[in-house]
Amino acid sequence: MAARIRNNGASSSSSASGVGSGLLPAPAQGANTASTSIAIVPYQAPQNQGYGGDNERYGNGSYNGGNRSYNTGSGGGYNNGSRYPRNWSNNNRDREHDERFEQIYGLLSEQAEEREQRKREAAGLVSLEEEKKRLQAEEEKRVEERKEREQQEARLGLIVRTNVKTVSESALGRKVELPGEEESKISKMRKELEALKSNCASTSNESNLEVLRKEKEALLRAQGLSSEEDRLRREIDELKAQSTQRTMGSQQEKDEVLALKIQIEELGAIKKALEDKSSEVTSLKKENLHLRHDFNDLKEEFMLLRNAGKRGAEAVTEKSPPEAPSRGKHRVDANVSAMYTPKDMDGLYKAYKEALAGKEMALREAGCLKERMAKAEASKIRLSIRKFVAARKTTPRNLKTTLESVEIDSDDEKEDEENRGKNGKGCTVPDTAHELEVTKLQGFRDKRLKELRSGKKNDFEKICEEEGITYVKLDQAKNDVAEIRARRDFDEWVASRTAREDDEQDQHYSTSVEETNDD
Repeated sequence: MAARIRNNGASSSSSASGVGSGLLPAPAQGANTASTSIAIVPYQAPQNQGYGGDNERYGNGSYNGGNRSYNTGSGGGYNNGSRYPRNWSNNNRDREHDERFEQIYGLLSEQAEEREQRKREAAGLVSLEEEKKRLQAEEEKRVEERKEREQQEARLGLIVRTNVKTVSESALGRKVELPGEEESKISKMRKELEALKSNCASTSNESNLEVLRKEKEALLRAQGLSSEEDRLRREIDELKAQSTQRTMGSQQEKDEVLALKIQIEELGAIKKALEDKSSEVTSLKKENLHLRHDFNDLKEEFMLLRNAGKRGAEAVTEKSPPEAPSRGKHRVDANVSAMYTPKDMDGLYKAYKEALAGKEMALREAGCLKERMAKAEASKIRLSIRKFVAARKTTPRNLKTTLESVEIDSDDEKEDEENRGKNGKGCTVPDTAHELEVTKLQGFRDKRLKELRSGKKNDFEKICEEEGITYVKLDQAKNDVAEIRARRDFDEWVASRTAREDDEQDQHYSTSVEETNDD
């Protein structure tokens, strides 16, 4: 470093200040020389630093102190005694930074040494406590063993003395007092010695406890000093953990969003498939609805045929139709929101097949029932005609009178009777019986209509369920129920009349047999 050195002609104060400030004087060039010279010398760092104030020093010379002069003199001065700030700011800043770094490093090294010392002290305390516990356990074990040994010796001595006393008394025939029951001097001395040992051990234990207590207090004080550093470290660890959790949380949220997107796509595909199935089910339901209407019509027709009695199915349908005509077209909702599974589709398909089979079976049963009803009606009419004719004729007494009573009509007479029947002038026996049955049935029908005239809708719904028919309208339900009950009453009347006629025929037959025997 270059330094300026003043001439030797300067005053002593300036020379002293120059020497004290670490600047070396240049050799003299003449007695009357007043100019200055420049020399290159190595830099020496100052020993002490002082900034500002009248009493502060920088090295051995004053820096901004006193009258604020730096190396001033009478014979010549540094900048003629003017205040000139030297440019040492960068060097001072570097020096301060190095010193601060050294201080921080020294502080950290001291703290590390203190921590190591505390760890060693804590390990020493732990080892001392373990040693103390081990010694106490050994001492307690020895005391217990000694007590057990003394007790065992006392028991054995007592047993021996008792046996010796018993043997002596049995041999001598009198009571004998054996010595040794009291404690001997040796046993007393042994006990005193053990008591002294225990006292010494207790005092040593107390001293050890005092030492351990002091060490513990010192350790606590050292821990109090390091509490601030531990707190800062914990805060740093917490901040690191929070940052890690944030990163993990953001990644987890991304994964969840991706999984939700995949699920939404899958649900969209499932929804589309279900909509297709729903449209198919809607079409099947539409077809099934027509089949159900047809099946209900067949069922009602079958029920009417079953409860029709002697009346034909066509007449019942004309007077009381089983179902009211629809006033408009059936509208099927296209926007059906119901969802059907493949299992439901299979069930609907099976129900559709069963409905078709039931329809065919119902048609067959209806045809068979019509044939049976026609045959039964014809047979009943023939039977009623026979009974009516037999009732009008007298019972013959013998074959001769019977043959004589038979009227033989010619073919011309038969043709005349048929013509009279066609013209309405005459009436045959079957027509009369049929008219009688129709009149009786109409009477039963009117009677039942009068009974059901005051009925209400709720009552007729229950009555229709009991009779096995479908409720459509109130008037139609009244007519149907009246027809069914009138048919039932008519059947009962026919059955009772048939039974009565059979009884009368049997009675007439028995009477005729008796008269024949009398003759």
